[in-house]
Amino acid sequence: MNTLNKTFLHFELMTQALAIGERIKGGTFRPCIETIPTSTLKGSFGDYFGLTNVLAIGFFRDGTYEKNTFTYAPFDAFLGTAKLPLSLEHLRPVNGTEAVKADIYMVKNNTTEFFTKIAPTGISLGALKSKGFGRCELRYIGEVKTDLKVGYLKGRLLEKECDPIGITKVIKPCYGYLFYPTSEVSGVYKRALFERSIIEGPEILIKEEYKYDY
Repeated sequence: MNTLNKTFLHFELMTQALAIGERIKGGTFRPCIETIPTSTLKGSFGDYFGLTNVLAIGFFRDGTYEKNTFTYAPFDAFLGTAKLPLSLEHLRPVNGTEAVKADIYMVKNNTTEFFTKIAPTGISLGALKSKGFGRCELRYIGEVKTDLKVGYLKGRLLEKECDPIGITKVIKPCYGYLFYPTSEVSGVYKRALFERSIIEGPEILIKEEYKYDY
């Protein structure tokens, strides 16, 4: 097995309620995904610290969370009326656990070493921040060197981020689109690799090994 010539900074993320929803146009139910895309973390680090040269991806730890649904009616300030109620799925700690936990892996560079000096620190992720969702604590664990492995991707990242994060080959892509922030108030959708894509890349990105010829 080959060792990847890339170093990651490993962080633990903890939260009491987090909603990273699928974007469904016109829908009244928004399901919550069970991974933290690179675009979500990039937006948060840009908002909080003004940093743009940060590439990180996150994975929630099994056994620390369960799904719940929060229903609310957005208010239209211009019309002075409430809109149709929306139901938002979110993650909360499962019984007996102190918090929802996730592992965050950040590609090490001159910019990201900043986080090793300020952690633990607070950040905010996902939707409904005004309702108290998405308040997170980020704790630094240490540096990680990882081997290359062929298997099923367990997260979401932009297609153009494959090389910077250490993916050496995309064998069978499963494409989708991620909302990528371009400013504090706007962004664009860009093509991305989603879960179950078959890749050759860092072992930390692999959910299950792919054992067949390709």
